[in-house]
Amino acid sequence: MKGSTGMLKKYAILVAVCLGTVLSAYVSSCVNIALPNIMAALNFNMDSIVWVSLGYMLPYGSILPLTGKLGDQFGAKKVYILGMALFTAASLLCGIATSSAEMVIFRIIQGIGAGMLLPNAMTIVAQTFDAHERGQALGIWSAMAAAGSAMGPTIGGYLIERFDWRSVFFSVGPVCVLSIVFALLIIPVSRRNAGVKIDYLGACLLVTGISSLLVALNQGQKEGWDSLYILLLFYAAFAAFILFLAVELRVQNPMIELRLFRSVNFTMANLVGFISFVAFYGGMFLLPFFLKSNMNYSSTTAGMMMLPLTATMVVFSPLGGRLADRFGSRLPAFVGIMMIAAALYLLDTINTDYSGHDFFLRLSLFGAGLGLTMSPLTSCAVSSLPKDRIGVGSGIFNLAKIIGGSIGVVFAETLLTRREIYHTAVLKEYLNPETHSTQQIFQLLQGLWGQQGMDSTMLMTATQGWLTGYGMLPQQYTMFKAVLSGLVAKQASILSFQDVFHTVAMLCFSGGLLALLIRRNAAGSSPKT
Repeated sequence: MKGSTGMLKKYAILVAVCLGTVLSAYVSSCVNIALPNIMAALNFNMDSIVWVSLGYMLPYGSILPLTGKLGDQFGAKKVYILGMALFTAASLLCGIATSSAEMVIFRIIQGIGAGMLLPNAMTIVAQTFDAHERGQALGIWSAMAAAGSAMGPTIGGYLIERFDWRSVFFSVGPVCVLSIVFALLIIPVSRRNAGVKIDYLGACLLVTGISSLLVALNQGQKEGWDSLYILLLFYAAFAAFILFLAVELRVQNPMIELRLFRSVNFTMANLVGFISFVAFYGGMFLLPFFLKSNMNYSSTTAGMMMLPLTATMVVFSPLGGRLADRFGSRLPAFVGIMMIAAALYLLDTINTDYSGHDFFLRLSLFGAGLGLTMSPLTSCAVSSLPKDRIGVGSGIFNLAKIIGGSIGVVFAETLLTRREIYHTAVLKEYLNPETHSTQQIFQLLQGLWGQQGMDSTMLMTATQGWLTGYGMLPQQYTMFKAVLSGLVAKQASILSFQDVFHTVAMLCFSGGLLALLIRRNAAGSSPKT
């Protein structure tokens, strides 16, 4: 009876931290749906609206190691609840924002609150559950984060359509307050480590480096990768990271103890997590564009097509954690990332003939692979650290995933653009009547006007003179050029999507090889004291 009561208490704590994680993930994904409405209401333009997203992402991503270390020093519960309170207040303030400047400021505060939540939620779970239970618990926690992200577009879209964009922020207020009260009552006081000191100079340099890097990655495609603005950001990031390393090697209490990376498991967990999120965010970025631009799906239909990925991720995350508890992190992490690679490899044949069944199989495999990968990696990273370093270690691990996600989006977008230019040039050369495409042009003309009075002789004459319009009426030639240009652009787009999926699949295969370097006892041993 005592054992069952203790387990019930553990899962009540897990529910408490899951609530905060779900809410932060939900709001983050909701805001992306609301951006057009926010832009119209608060007088943003296309260049400035991006700061509604960046204002949240920059503090959220850059302070994770700092807030993790603050949790180690002052107690994870205290920092978690403070972050939850800050997130709640900022969400309500975003809902009453009356100007673009106010919205960006409140989003920055919201990002700081979310950055205090994530690493300390992981720490609380890791400290609550024993080593043989931790993988499954972290799997459930990861699944709830995925569920929050999945609910955002659906619920947020309904709220915006039914009420107003402000309801996205107001809707979480009561639940956030309940979550804070529940956490205060349920989560035990976390162990404090007064011996942990904060290297504030190192923290400032790290925040500067990460922020500069994230802004450069997110703005590079728009501003131009060789523009002065982007180059200065990359130089600033590089200089900040070099100075950070110099400081960390000299101070007595470094912000990030580089010796943490002496652990093979911790290093491999970060590397494989980074690669997984390059694939995850790259794929999540590409697929909606393909579904809407090439398949002509509506936003609702495109969202429904993506559901198998999220659903299987939610289902397989706890399973991945349970497998990690039983067999160690290496096997499920390897199988999971190879499943991701297989799904992406299968997507390198993507085209407009794909059915719902084709997408369902590939996205289900993708989601299952993510679920099997992330929980074991989280357990691997946490289990390889001393207990008084779990906070900063979880911050580093989540930072690696965030940077991986940012690079994944940039990499997919940049490669897609470059391959479209290449394939467009190749196809235009292919459609040169002086080479080998006469039959294709004839078949195209026959499909357009063969049933409208053009016989074979007229079609052949038009085929031979399609560059000048000889053999066609002016309006026919204008229509033909428009159709042909559209076909070239569409085929170039399809081939480019295939290239990107193939490239990311190869990257995932390399991540699978790295996962094999994880030692078998990753999940089975308790963190050192």
